[in-house]
Amino acid sequence: MKLYATIGAGLVIAAATVVTAQTTPGDAIKAQCAKAATVAEFWHGFTSASQQNVLNALAVEFNKTAGDACVLPIPQGNYSELSTKLKASFAAGKVPAMAQAFENNIAQYLEADKVANLGSLGVRTQYLQKRFVEAATFNGVLYGVPFNKSVQVMYYNKDLLKKFNAPVPGTLEEFAKVARDVSAKAGAPVFWFQPSSSTYAAIFLSLGGKYETAGKLKLNTDTGVKALQWLMDLVAAKAAKPITSGFINGQLSDTYGFSFDTSAGLPFYKSAAKFNLGVLPLVGAKRGVPGTALIQGTNVVIFKDANAAQEKVAAKFLNFSLQARNSAIFATQTGYVPSSDLASETPEFKSFIEKTPEYAAVIKQARFSDYEPRISDWEAIRFNILETQIKEAIAGKKTAKDALDTAQKQAEDLLAGRTK
Repeated sequence: MKLYATIGAGLVIAAATVVTAQTTPGDAIKAQCAKAATVAEFWHGFTSASQQNVLNALAVEFNKTAGDACVLPIPQGNYSELSTKLKASFAAGKVPAMAQAFENNIAQYLEADKVANLGSLGVRTQYLQKRFVEAATFNGVLYGVPFNKSVQVMYYNKDLLKKFNAPVPGTLEEFAKVARDVSAKAGAPVFWFQPSSSTYAAIFLSLGGKYETAGKLKLNTDTGVKALQWLMDLVAAKAAKPITSGFINGQLSDTYGFSFDTSAGLPFYKSAAKFNLGVLPLVGAKRGVPGTALIQGTNVVIFKDANAAQEKVAAKFLNFSLQARNSAIFATQTGYVPSSDLASETPEFKSFIEKTPEYAAVIKQARFSDYEPRISDWEAIRFNILETQIKEAIAGKKTAKDALDTAQKQAEDLLAGRTK
């Protein structure tokens, strides 16, 4: 993800005060930790150099205030590799002080009794996005804090709508009509989407769908069938184009009209679009009420097996990173949603919004968002089961009901231990 150059007092630039032109924030951290009495390792799944630089710069700034302690970010590959390495560290008895974790990861780590109660460590959440905090709270106990979170928004081609005198849709029903009408005039499908569980969730949640009923996972609800059929109907009408390889924002053309995609992709859409790009909250079931976006991205957890000194440093780092200014700068330099509700009031964020007004839609959308089931097997269910069946339906190999009935049966078998 690209770094924004809009904030002159940003963390990345601030970190440069402690390094020379030949070094990086990572080099500065190594120097800080080399003389620290307590080193708190932070394992993460950031794979791009720009994301790692922002995180490292945040750690550099924190370490300046930490006395004889330091935070040491250590990349562990992608998020799946991170989770695998963390579980191996549990078995080896050598864990980091903290790490990134999705909600289903937290559920897994809770089963292993490895994550610490953050409230008891003094981690403060008073001004954080409430929905994000709820997602990492289990049975009333806070086990994670939102770190790099994103939500889905609607990207669209203003020029294409203007060319065909089409309105910006305000509901899912209006969206389907506009997509059909403009596609017919353009001679190509204008709604581009990835046939994934994320795209499906944008429609399913916006129609009021819930993955769990009375504490039980339910994938084949009437709302689920309606959401999947909505997608299938647009494909059949040649108004929707499944993108099965690569990112949508890397393939934009003048026949692109709409997509429901992650807010973290905003800088890529802006740099790739050769047209007037629009960004709005998702369309929902009712006009004037945004759709419900899927909350994506990770939290940070602290592990019980870290020693008391490392736990203390880790908790201080989390409080530092969640301060309004730091949250604002981290968000504006990565494209994620600020974890702090107060971030949008900072001079840094206001300056960013002046230069990137489209991001206001992201902040609004974050208030209309929901999280996925927080069960340890959700990752396998989401990608190996639900998403596979969604693709089968989109490809015309199954009806929406048959696809979701199959997903339900396979999920039940997995949860019951009948399959792996």
